[in-house]
Amino acid sequence: MFKSRKKVAAGLGAAVIAGTAGLVAVAPAASAGTVTVNAVCQVPVLGEKVGPQTVTVDLTPVTGPAGITVTANVDLGPPPITSPFAFANAKAQSTLHLTMSGAATGVVNLAGPEVTLDLPANVPIDPAPFTTTFTIPASAGVGAINFEPTGSTNVTDIPGVGKQTAPCVYTGGGTVATFTTKAPPGPVTAVVAPTTIKQGESGTVTGTGWEGALDPANGVQLCAGATCQPYPVNNIAIAGGNLTGGFTVVEQVPPGSYTLKLTSDSGQSTNTNAFTVTGIPPVTLGASPNNGEVGTTTAVSGTNWPAGSVTVQGLKSDNTPTSDAPVTVTVGADGVLAASYTVNDPATAKIGATGGGKSGSTPFTVKQGQQLTQPIEGEVIGGGLKFEQAASGITLTPITLNGKPQTMNGALNQVKVQDFRGTTLGWSLTGQITDFTSPAVSGVIAADRFTWTPACAVTNPDSPSQVQTGSAGTVGALCTQTANAPGQVSGGEFTADAATKLAVPAWQLSGTYTATLTLTLI
Repeated sequence: MFKSRKKVAAGLGAAVIAGTAGLVAVAPAASAGTVTVNAVCQVPVLGEKVGPQTVTVDLTPVTGPAGITVTANVDLGPPPITSPFAFANAKAQSTLHLTMSGAATGVVNLAGPEVTLDLPANVPIDPAPFTTTFTIPASAGVGAINFEPTGSTNVTDIPGVGKQTAPCVYTGGGTVATFTTKAPPGPVTAVVAPTTIKQGESGTVTGTGWEGALDPANGVQLCAGATCQPYPVNNIAIAGGNLTGGFTVVEQVPPGSYTLKLTSDSGQSTNTNAFTVTGIPPVTLGASPNNGEVGTTTAVSGTNWPAGSVTVQGLKSDNTPTSDAPVTVTVGADGVLAASYTVNDPATAKIGATGGGKSGSTPFTVKQGQQLTQPIEGEVIGGGLKFEQAASGITLTPITLNGKPQTMNGALNQVKVQDFRGTTLGWSLTGQITDFTSPAVSGVIAADRFTWTPACAVTNPDSPSQVQTGSAGTVGALCTQTANAPGQVSGGEFTADAATKLAVPAWQLSGTYTATLTLTLI
Protein backbone atom coordinates (compact mmCIF):
# COMPACT_ATOMS: atom_id res chain seq x y z
CA MET A 1 0.00 0.00 0.00
CA PHE A 2 1.36 3.40 -1.01
CA LYS A 3 0.71 6.39 1.31
CA SER A 4 1.07 9.88 -0.19
CA ARG A 5 1.96 13.23 1.39
CA LYS A 6 0.21 15.66 -0.97
CA LYS A 7 1.58 19.07 -1.93
CA VAL A 8 -1.18 21.65 -1.44
CA ALA A 9 -2.35 24.02 -4.16
CA ALA A 10 -2.39 27.82 -4.40
CA GLY A 11 -4.83 29.99 -2.42
CA LEU A 12 -6.54 32.81 -4.34
CA GLY A 13 -8.63 35.66 -2.95
CA ALA A 14 -10.46 36.86 0.13
CA ALA A 15 -13.06 34.23 -0.61
CA VAL A 16 -10.16 31.98 -1.53
CA ILE A 17 -9.69 30.31 -4.92
CA ALA A 18 -7.03 27.55 -4.92
CA GLY A 19 -5.07 26.28 -7.93
CA THR A 20 -4.95 22.53 -7.44
CA ALA A 21 -3.49 19.27 -8.65
CA GLY A 22 -3.45 15.64 -7.53
CA LEU A 23 -0.53 13.36 -6.76
CA VAL A 24 0.05 10.94 -9.63
CA ALA A 25 2.59 8.66 -11.25
CA VAL A 26 4.73 10.70 -13.64
CA ALA A 27 5.94 8.76 -16.69
CA PRO A 28 9.38 9.49 -18.18
CA ALA A 29 9.24 12.77 -20.10
CA ALA A 30 8.78 12.32 -23.82
CA SER A 31 7.83 15.80 -25.08
CA ALA A 32 8.63 18.02 -22.12
CA GLY A 33 8.56 21.80 -22.08
CA THR A 34 8.46 24.58 -19.51
CA VAL A 35 7.37 28.13 -20.31
CA THR A 36 6.82 31.24 -18.19
CA VAL A 37 3.56 33.02 -18.85
CA ASN A 38 2.14 36.36 -17.70
CA ALA A 39 -0.90 35.33 -15.65
CA VAL A 40 -3.82 37.75 -15.28
CA CYS A 41 -6.25 36.27 -12.73
CA GLN A 42 -9.70 37.61 -11.81
CA VAL A 43 -10.13 36.84 -8.10
CA PRO A 44 -13.45 37.35 -6.30
CA VAL A 45 -13.29 40.28 -3.84
CA LEU A 46 -9.55 40.89 -4.43
CA GLY A 47 -9.94 41.79 -8.07
CA GLU A 48 -7.25 41.38 -10.74
CA LYS A 49 -3.89 39.80 -9.83
CA VAL A 50 -1.02 39.81 -12.33
CA GLY A 51 2.36 38.10 -12.33
CA PRO A 52 4.56 35.39 -13.86
CA GLN A 53 3.75 31.69 -13.60
CA THR A 54 5.62 28.65 -14.92
CA VAL A 55 3.80 25.92 -16.83
CA THR A 56 5.33 22.50 -17.60
CA VAL A 57 3.62 19.94 -19.84
CA ASP A 58 5.01 16.51 -20.79
CA LEU A 59 3.27 14.49 -23.52
CA THR A 60 3.53 10.72 -24.01
CA PRO A 61 3.66 9.61 -26.79
CA VAL A 62 4.80 12.50 -28.95
CA THR A 63 3.84 11.03 -32.29
CA GLY A 64 1.05 8.84 -33.62
CA PRO A 65 -2.09 8.83 -35.76
CA ALA A 66 -4.97 11.29 -35.38
CA GLY A 67 -7.48 10.15 -32.76
CA ILE A 68 -4.82 8.64 -30.46
CA THR A 69 -5.08 9.10 -26.68
CA VAL A 70 -2.16 11.07 -25.22
CA THR A 71 -1.02 11.22 -21.59
CA ALA A 72 -0.22 14.71 -20.28
CA ASN A 73 1.87 15.27 -17.15
CA VAL A 74 1.18 18.82 -15.96
CA ASP A 75 3.15 20.85 -13.41
CA LEU A 76 1.90 24.39 -12.71
CA GLY A 77 4.11 26.83 -10.81
CA PRO A 78 2.80 29.18 -8.07
CA PRO A 79 0.25 31.69 -9.43
CA PRO A 80 0.61 35.42 -8.59
CA ILE A 81 -2.01 35.12 -5.83
CA THR A 82 -2.11 34.55 -2.07
CA SER A 83 -4.98 34.35 0.38
CA PRO A 84 -5.19 36.99 3.14
CA PHE A 85 -6.86 34.40 5.38
CA ALA A 86 -6.07 30.80 6.31
CA PHE A 87 -8.70 28.15 5.65
CA ALA A 88 -8.81 24.46 6.60
CA ASN A 89 -10.29 21.59 4.59
CA ALA A 90 -10.88 23.54 1.41
CA LYS A 91 -11.70 21.54 -1.72
CA ALA A 92 -9.94 22.83 -4.82
CA GLN A 93 -9.63 21.88 -8.51
CA SER A 94 -7.78 23.51 -11.42
CA THR A 95 -8.07 23.13 -15.21
CA LEU A 96 -5.27 24.15 -17.60
CA HIS A 97 -6.33 25.41 -21.05
CA LEU A 98 -4.04 24.65 -24.01
CA THR A 99 -4.66 26.18 -27.44
CA MET A 100 -3.65 24.03 -30.45
CA SER A 101 -2.10 25.36 -33.65
CA GLY A 102 -0.55 23.73 -36.69
CA ALA A 103 -1.97 20.39 -37.81
CA ALA A 104 -4.98 20.86 -35.49
CA THR A 105 -6.76 23.81 -33.90
CA GLY A 106 -8.99 24.26 -30.89
CA VAL A 107 -8.61 24.13 -27.12
CA VAL A 108 -7.62 21.19 -24.90
CA ASN A 109 -8.77 21.39 -21.28
CA LEU A 110 -6.57 19.42 -18.85
CA ALA A 111 -8.43 19.04 -15.57
CA GLY A 112 -6.64 18.06 -12.40
CA PRO A 113 -8.39 16.12 -9.62
CA GLU A 114 -10.23 17.79 -6.75
CA VAL A 115 -8.07 17.79 -3.60
CA THR A 116 -8.71 18.72 0.01
CA LEU A 117 -6.10 21.04 1.53
CA ASP A 118 -5.36 23.64 4.18
CA LEU A 119 -4.67 27.13 2.78
CA PRO A 120 -2.17 29.27 4.74
CA ALA A 121 -2.49 33.05 4.68
CA ASN A 122 -0.30 35.27 2.45
CA VAL A 123 1.81 32.36 1.07
CA PRO A 124 1.95 31.42 -2.63
CA ILE A 125 1.80 27.62 -2.69
CA ASP A 126 3.26 25.51 -5.48
CA PRO A 127 0.58 23.12 -6.87
CA ALA A 128 1.46 19.45 -7.11
CA PRO A 129 1.84 17.85 -10.56
CA PHE A 130 -1.02 15.83 -12.01
CA THR A 131 -1.53 13.43 -14.90
CA THR A 132 -4.51 13.23 -17.24
CA THR A 133 -5.28 12.14 -20.79
CA PHE A 134 -6.82 13.72 -23.86
CA THR A 135 -7.48 12.74 -27.45
CA ILE A 136 -5.75 14.17 -30.51
CA PRO A 137 -8.62 15.33 -32.79
CA ALA A 138 -9.58 12.73 -35.38
CA SER A 139 -9.66 15.56 -37.93
CA ALA A 140 -6.00 16.52 -37.32
CA GLY A 141 -3.80 16.70 -40.38
CA VAL A 142 -0.36 15.15 -40.75
CA GLY A 143 2.32 17.27 -39.09
CA ALA A 144 3.15 19.10 -35.85
CA ILE A 145 0.49 20.28 -33.40
CA ASN A 146 1.77 23.00 -31.06
CA PHE A 147 0.21 23.45 -27.62
CA GLU A 148 0.32 26.88 -25.98
CA PRO A 149 -0.97 27.53 -22.42
CA THR A 150 -3.57 30.32 -22.68
CA GLY A 151 -5.25 30.15 -19.31
CA SER A 152 -6.58 28.20 -16.35
CA THR A 153 -9.78 27.96 -14.35
CA ASN A 154 -9.52 27.46 -10.57
CA VAL A 155 -12.51 26.48 -8.42
CA THR A 156 -12.38 26.30 -4.62
CA ASP A 157 -15.15 25.19 -2.25
CA ILE A 158 -14.50 26.70 1.22
CA PRO A 159 -16.50 25.51 4.25
CA GLY A 160 -18.88 28.26 5.27
CA VAL A 161 -18.12 30.37 2.16
CA GLY A 162 -19.07 28.20 -0.82
CA LYS A 163 -17.62 27.69 -4.29
CA GLN A 164 -15.43 30.47 -5.73
CA THR A 165 -14.12 30.58 -9.33
CA ALA A 166 -11.01 32.47 -10.44
CA PRO A 167 -10.19 32.36 -14.19
CA CYS A 168 -6.65 33.24 -15.30
CA VAL A 169 -5.58 34.34 -18.79
CA TYR A 170 -2.00 33.52 -19.88
CA THR A 171 0.02 35.45 -22.44
CA GLY A 172 3.59 35.41 -23.67
CA GLY A 173 4.34 31.76 -22.98
CA GLY A 174 4.55 30.29 -26.47
CA THR A 175 4.66 26.57 -27.27
CA VAL A 176 5.01 24.31 -24.21
CA ALA A 177 4.64 20.90 -25.97
CA THR A 178 4.39 19.46 -29.49
CA PHE A 179 2.72 16.33 -30.88
CA THR A 180 3.35 15.14 -34.44
CA THR A 181 0.52 13.33 -36.20
CA LYS A 182 1.36 10.82 -38.86
CA ALA A 183 -0.67 8.85 -41.33
CA PRO A 184 -2.10 5.65 -39.76
CA PRO A 185 -0.20 2.46 -40.56
CA GLY A 186 -1.32 0.72 -43.71
CA PRO A 187 -2.32 -2.94 -44.00
CA VAL A 188 0.34 -5.55 -43.33
CA THR A 189 0.91 -9.10 -44.55
CA ALA A 190 2.60 -12.10 -42.93
CA VAL A 191 2.98 -15.49 -44.60
CA VAL A 192 4.45 -18.74 -43.22
CA ALA A 193 6.03 -21.29 -45.57
CA PRO A 194 5.85 -24.22 -45.89
CA THR A 195 2.35 -24.93 -44.65
CA THR A 196 3.39 -28.30 -43.18
CA ILE A 197 6.36 -28.36 -40.79
CA LYS A 198 7.75 -31.31 -38.81
CA GLN A 199 8.71 -30.98 -35.18
CA GLY A 200 12.36 -29.94 -35.03
CA GLU A 201 12.25 -28.27 -38.46
CA SER A 202 11.94 -24.60 -39.41
CA GLY A 203 9.62 -22.35 -41.36
CA THR A 204 10.12 -18.93 -42.94
CA VAL A 205 8.04 -15.79 -42.41
CA THR A 206 7.71 -13.01 -45.00
CA GLY A 207 5.54 -9.90 -44.97
CA THR A 208 5.16 -6.34 -46.21
CA GLY A 209 3.93 -2.95 -44.97
CA TRP A 210 5.50 -3.09 -41.48
CA GLU A 211 6.69 -0.08 -39.46
CA GLY A 212 9.06 0.17 -36.50
CA ALA A 213 10.21 -3.10 -34.92
CA LEU A 214 8.51 -6.17 -33.54
CA ASP A 215 7.16 -5.61 -30.03
CA PRO A 216 9.88 -6.86 -27.63
CA ALA A 217 7.42 -8.63 -25.31
CA ASN A 218 4.74 -10.07 -27.60
CA GLY A 219 6.06 -9.46 -31.11
CA VAL A 220 5.90 -13.15 -32.08
CA GLN A 221 3.22 -15.42 -30.60
CA LEU A 222 2.31 -19.00 -31.46
CA CYS A 223 -1.47 -19.42 -31.63
CA ALA A 224 -3.59 -22.55 -31.46
CA GLY A 225 -6.97 -21.11 -32.39
CA ALA A 226 -7.61 -18.06 -30.18
CA THR A 227 -5.03 -19.11 -27.56
CA CYS A 228 -1.63 -17.43 -28.10
CA GLN A 229 1.61 -17.36 -26.13
CA PRO A 230 5.01 -15.71 -26.72
CA TYR A 231 7.25 -17.86 -28.91
CA PRO A 232 10.96 -16.95 -28.52
CA VAL A 233 12.33 -19.66 -30.82
CA ASN A 234 12.62 -17.35 -33.82
CA ASN A 235 14.79 -14.81 -35.63
CA ILE A 236 11.94 -12.85 -37.23
CA ALA A 237 12.56 -9.10 -37.59
CA ILE A 238 11.31 -6.03 -39.47
CA ALA A 239 13.82 -4.65 -41.97
CA GLY A 240 13.02 -1.95 -44.50
CA GLY A 241 9.29 -2.35 -43.90
CA ASN A 242 9.40 -6.11 -44.56
CA LEU A 243 9.18 -9.14 -42.28
CA THR A 244 12.19 -11.41 -42.63
CA GLY A 245 13.47 -14.48 -40.80
CA GLY A 246 12.01 -17.70 -39.57
CA PHE A 247 11.17 -19.88 -36.59
CA THR A 248 11.87 -23.41 -35.39
CA VAL A 249 9.13 -25.81 -34.31
CA VAL A 250 10.55 -27.31 -31.12
CA GLU A 251 9.58 -30.86 -30.29
CA GLN A 252 7.49 -29.65 -27.32
CA VAL A 253 4.94 -28.15 -29.75
CA PRO A 254 2.23 -30.81 -30.16
CA PRO A 255 1.09 -31.73 -33.68
CA GLY A 256 -1.84 -29.65 -34.88
CA SER A 257 -2.87 -26.47 -36.73
CA TYR A 258 -1.25 -23.15 -35.75
CA THR A 259 -0.76 -19.53 -36.81
CA LEU A 260 1.79 -16.94 -35.81
CA LYS A 261 0.57 -13.59 -34.47
CA LEU A 262 2.99 -10.74 -35.33
CA THR A 263 2.78 -7.36 -33.55
CA SER A 264 4.94 -4.27 -34.08
CA ASP A 265 5.72 -1.53 -31.59
CA SER A 266 3.82 0.88 -33.87
CA GLY A 267 0.56 -0.96 -33.15
CA GLN A 268 0.33 -3.10 -36.29
CA SER A 269 -0.76 -6.70 -35.78
CA THR A 270 -1.87 -9.62 -37.92
CA ASN A 271 -2.00 -13.42 -37.94
CA THR A 272 -0.28 -15.50 -40.57
CA ASN A 273 -1.89 -18.21 -42.67
CA ALA A 274 -2.46 -21.50 -40.87
CA PHE A 275 0.27 -24.13 -40.94
CA THR A 276 0.27 -27.73 -39.73
CA VAL A 277 2.83 -29.16 -37.30
CA THR A 278 3.43 -32.89 -37.73
CA GLY A 279 5.15 -35.22 -35.29
CA ILE A 280 8.59 -36.72 -35.79
CA PRO A 281 8.24 -40.48 -36.37
CA PRO A 282 10.81 -42.43 -34.32
CA VAL A 283 13.70 -44.09 -36.11
CA THR A 284 13.67 -47.89 -36.34
CA LEU A 285 16.60 -50.29 -36.60
CA GLY A 286 16.77 -54.06 -37.07
CA ALA A 287 19.25 -56.77 -38.00
CA SER A 288 18.59 -59.98 -39.90
CA PRO A 289 19.75 -62.35 -38.66
CA ASN A 290 19.98 -60.92 -35.13
CA ASN A 291 22.29 -63.71 -33.94
CA GLY A 292 25.05 -65.90 -35.24
CA GLU A 293 28.57 -67.15 -34.78
CA VAL A 294 31.63 -64.90 -35.09
CA GLY A 295 31.99 -63.88 -38.76
CA THR A 296 28.25 -63.64 -39.40
CA THR A 297 27.18 -60.94 -41.87
CA THR A 298 23.84 -59.39 -41.01
CA ALA A 299 21.57 -57.05 -42.98
CA VAL A 300 20.97 -53.89 -40.95
CA SER A 301 17.82 -51.93 -41.91
CA GLY A 302 15.84 -48.98 -40.57
CA THR A 303 13.23 -46.33 -41.34
CA ASN A 304 12.64 -42.62 -40.63
CA TRP A 305 16.35 -41.75 -40.60
CA PRO A 306 17.45 -38.22 -41.56
CA ALA A 307 18.88 -37.95 -45.07
CA GLY A 308 22.68 -38.04 -45.12
CA SER A 309 25.46 -40.20 -43.65
CA VAL A 310 24.65 -42.76 -40.95
CA THR A 311 27.34 -44.80 -39.16
CA VAL A 312 26.66 -48.45 -38.29
CA GLN A 313 28.82 -49.88 -35.45
CA GLY A 314 28.88 -52.96 -33.26
CA LEU A 315 28.38 -52.22 -29.55
CA LYS A 316 29.22 -54.06 -26.34
CA SER A 317 26.69 -54.46 -23.52
CA ASP A 318 27.92 -51.19 -21.95
CA ASN A 319 27.33 -49.36 -25.28
CA THR A 320 31.05 -48.90 -25.99
CA PRO A 321 32.14 -49.70 -29.59
CA THR A 322 33.47 -53.15 -30.41
CA SER A 323 36.78 -53.70 -32.21
CA ASP A 324 34.96 -54.17 -35.53
CA ALA A 325 35.31 -51.31 -38.02
CA PRO A 326 32.22 -49.10 -38.44
CA VAL A 327 30.34 -48.94 -41.74
CA THR A 328 29.05 -45.66 -43.21
CA VAL A 329 25.91 -45.69 -45.34
CA THR A 330 24.06 -42.86 -47.12
CA VAL A 331 20.34 -42.46 -46.38
CA GLY A 332 18.13 -40.89 -49.02
CA ALA A 333 15.11 -38.62 -48.72
CA ASP A 334 12.88 -41.67 -48.06
CA GLY A 335 14.61 -42.22 -44.69
CA VAL A 336 15.38 -45.88 -45.42
CA LEU A 337 18.66 -47.25 -44.01
CA ALA A 338 20.19 -50.43 -45.53
CA ALA A 339 23.69 -51.77 -44.78
CA SER A 340 25.62 -55.04 -44.45
CA TYR A 341 27.64 -55.50 -41.27
CA THR A 342 29.97 -58.37 -40.36
CA VAL A 343 30.29 -59.30 -36.67
CA ASN A 344 33.80 -60.48 -35.78
CA ASP A 345 34.09 -59.30 -32.16
CA PRO A 346 32.64 -61.93 -29.77
CA ALA A 347 31.82 -59.14 -27.27
CA THR A 348 29.14 -57.74 -29.63
CA ALA A 349 25.81 -57.32 -27.80
CA LYS A 350 24.01 -55.02 -30.22
CA ILE A 351 24.41 -53.12 -33.47
CA GLY A 352 23.93 -49.36 -33.33
CA ALA A 353 23.43 -46.57 -35.87
CA THR A 354 24.04 -42.82 -35.48
CA GLY A 355 23.46 -39.92 -37.87
CA GLY A 356 21.60 -36.66 -38.39
CA GLY A 357 21.10 -36.17 -34.67
CA LYS A 358 19.36 -39.55 -34.29
CA SER A 359 20.58 -42.84 -32.86
CA GLY A 360 19.24 -46.34 -32.35
CA SER A 361 20.33 -49.90 -31.72
CA THR A 362 19.13 -53.45 -32.16
CA PRO A 363 20.23 -56.56 -30.20
CA PHE A 364 22.65 -59.05 -31.72
CA THR A 365 23.67 -62.23 -29.96
CA VAL A 366 27.00 -63.93 -30.73
CA LYS A 367 26.53 -67.69 -30.48
CA GLN A 368 29.24 -69.70 -28.80
CA GLY A 369 28.40 -73.39 -29.05
CA GLN A 370 24.78 -74.44 -28.64
CA GLN A 371 22.54 -71.73 -27.31
CA LEU A 372 18.96 -71.01 -26.39
CA THR A 373 17.73 -67.45 -26.44
CA GLN A 374 15.01 -65.71 -24.46
CA PRO A 375 14.35 -62.13 -25.57
CA ILE A 376 14.00 -59.65 -22.73
CA GLU A 377 12.22 -56.39 -23.25
CA GLY A 378 11.56 -53.43 -20.98
CA GLU A 379 10.34 -49.91 -21.72
CA VAL A 380 11.85 -46.82 -20.10
CA ILE A 381 9.09 -44.21 -20.05
CA GLY A 382 9.97 -40.53 -19.87
CA GLY A 383 8.67 -38.72 -16.81
CA GLY A 384 8.05 -35.41 -18.56
CA LEU A 385 9.12 -31.79 -18.00
CA LYS A 386 7.25 -30.01 -15.23
CA PHE A 387 7.57 -27.21 -12.72
CA GLU A 388 5.84 -25.97 -9.59
CA GLN A 389 6.05 -22.87 -7.40
CA ALA A 390 6.20 -22.64 -3.62
CA ALA A 391 3.40 -20.06 -3.48
CA SER A 392 1.32 -17.99 -5.90
CA GLY A 393 1.85 -14.43 -4.68
CA ILE A 394 4.70 -11.97 -4.11
CA THR A 395 4.38 -9.24 -1.50
CA LEU A 396 6.67 -6.26 -2.01
CA THR A 397 7.95 -4.21 0.91
CA PRO A 398 5.71 -1.15 1.41
CA ILE A 399 7.08 2.36 1.00
CA THR A 400 5.93 5.79 2.22
CA LEU A 401 6.06 8.53 -0.39
CA ASN A 402 8.58 11.26 0.46
CA GLY A 403 9.07 13.18 -2.77
CA LYS A 404 11.96 10.97 -3.91
CA PRO A 405 12.12 7.81 -6.03
CA GLN A 406 12.03 4.65 -3.91
CA THR A 407 12.33 0.90 -4.33
CA MET A 408 9.97 -1.85 -3.20
CA ASN A 409 11.78 -5.17 -2.67
CA GLY A 410 10.55 -8.71 -2.82
CA ALA A 411 11.47 -12.25 -3.82
CA LEU A 412 10.13 -14.69 -6.40
CA ASN A 413 8.40 -17.67 -4.85
CA GLN A 414 10.85 -20.49 -5.46
CA VAL A 415 10.15 -22.54 -8.59
CA LYS A 416 11.19 -26.20 -8.80
CA VAL A 417 11.87 -27.65 -12.26
CA GLN A 418 12.01 -31.40 -12.90
CA ASP A 419 13.20 -32.71 -16.27
CA PHE A 420 12.57 -36.46 -16.29
CA ARG A 421 11.96 -36.74 -20.04
CA GLY A 422 14.99 -38.94 -20.68
CA THR A 423 15.95 -37.05 -23.83
CA THR A 424 18.84 -34.88 -25.02
CA LEU A 425 16.63 -31.75 -25.10
CA GLY A 426 17.14 -28.55 -23.13
CA TRP A 427 14.58 -26.15 -21.70
CA SER A 428 14.17 -22.48 -20.83
CA LEU A 429 12.18 -20.78 -18.04
CA THR A 430 11.17 -17.21 -18.89
CA GLY A 431 8.97 -14.53 -17.36
CA GLN A 432 6.64 -11.81 -18.57
CA ILE A 433 5.27 -9.01 -16.33
CA THR A 434 2.24 -6.74 -16.77
CA ASP A 435 1.97 -3.11 -15.69
CA PHE A 436 1.27 -2.53 -11.98
CA THR A 437 -2.17 -1.01 -11.55
CA SER A 438 -4.27 0.30 -8.69
CA PRO A 439 -7.83 0.47 -10.14
CA ALA A 440 -9.23 2.24 -7.08
CA VAL A 441 -7.13 5.35 -7.87
CA SER A 442 -6.46 4.73 -11.61
CA GLY A 443 -2.77 4.38 -10.78
CA VAL A 444 -0.21 2.75 -13.10
CA ILE A 445 3.46 1.83 -12.64
CA ALA A 446 5.05 0.67 -15.91
CA ALA A 447 6.13 -2.98 -16.13
CA ASP A 448 9.71 -2.04 -17.08
CA ARG A 449 10.18 -0.56 -13.58
CA PHE A 450 10.08 -4.14 -12.21
CA THR A 451 13.48 -5.90 -12.30
CA TRP A 452 14.87 -9.14 -10.98
CA THR A 453 18.19 -10.82 -10.18
CA PRO A 454 17.82 -14.55 -11.03
CA ALA A 455 19.50 -17.34 -9.07
CA CYS A 456 19.31 -20.90 -10.42
CA ALA A 457 20.72 -24.09 -8.89
CA VAL A 458 20.95 -27.87 -9.38
CA THR A 459 19.29 -29.58 -6.40
CA ASN A 460 19.93 -33.22 -7.33
CA PRO A 461 23.70 -33.88 -7.47
CA ASP A 462 23.07 -36.81 -9.85
CA SER A 463 21.49 -34.51 -12.44
CA PRO A 464 23.17 -35.00 -15.86
CA SER A 465 22.72 -31.32 -16.80
CA GLN A 466 23.77 -27.98 -15.41
CA VAL A 467 21.58 -24.87 -15.32
CA GLN A 468 22.43 -21.36 -16.55
CA THR A 469 21.16 -18.31 -14.65
CA GLY A 470 19.54 -15.46 -16.59
CA SER A 471 20.81 -11.89 -16.54
CA ALA A 472 19.76 -9.36 -13.93
CA GLY A 473 17.49 -6.57 -15.19
CA THR A 474 14.03 -6.43 -16.68
CA VAL A 475 12.02 -9.64 -16.70
CA GLY A 476 13.12 -12.14 -19.35
CA ALA A 477 15.17 -15.36 -19.16
CA LEU A 478 15.18 -16.82 -15.63
CA CYS A 479 16.95 -20.19 -16.03
CA THR A 480 18.11 -22.30 -19.00
CA GLN A 481 19.28 -25.88 -19.47
CA THR A 482 21.15 -26.50 -22.71
CA ALA A 483 20.62 -29.58 -24.86
CA ASN A 484 23.14 -32.42 -24.82
CA ALA A 485 24.88 -34.15 -27.70
CA PRO A 486 23.13 -37.19 -29.27
CA GLY A 487 23.19 -40.18 -26.96
CA GLN A 488 23.92 -38.11 -23.83
CA VAL A 489 20.82 -37.81 -21.70
CA SER A 490 19.87 -34.40 -20.32
CA GLY A 491 17.67 -33.43 -17.40
CA GLY A 492 17.72 -33.21 -13.62
CA GLU A 493 16.17 -31.33 -10.73
CA PHE A 494 16.63 -27.59 -10.31
CA THR A 495 15.41 -24.53 -8.41
CA ALA A 496 14.82 -21.02 -9.71
CA ASP A 497 14.83 -17.98 -7.42
CA ALA A 498 15.06 -14.24 -7.99
CA ALA A 499 15.32 -11.09 -5.90
CA THR A 500 12.81 -8.53 -7.21
CA LYS A 501 12.64 -4.75 -7.18
CA LEU A 502 9.97 -2.24 -8.20
CA ALA A 503 11.23 1.32 -8.83
CA VAL A 504 8.47 3.69 -7.65
CA PRO A 505 8.50 7.26 -9.02
CA ALA A 506 8.82 10.14 -6.58
CA TRP A 507 5.26 11.24 -7.28
CA GLN A 508 2.90 8.26 -7.45
CA LEU A 509 -0.78 7.78 -6.69
CA SER A 510 -1.02 6.03 -3.32
CA GLY A 511 -2.80 2.70 -3.36
CA THR A 512 -2.39 -1.05 -3.55
CA TYR A 513 -0.72 -1.96 -6.86
CA THR A 514 -0.92 -5.38 -8.46
CA ALA A 515 0.61 -7.00 -11.51
CA THR A 516 0.81 -10.50 -12.95
CA LEU A 517 4.15 -12.27 -13.44
CA THR A 518 3.77 -15.19 -15.86
CA LEU A 519 6.45 -17.89 -15.94
CA THR A 520 6.71 -20.07 -19.06
CA LEU A 521 8.64 -23.36 -19.25
CA ILE A 522 9.38 -24.54 -22.76
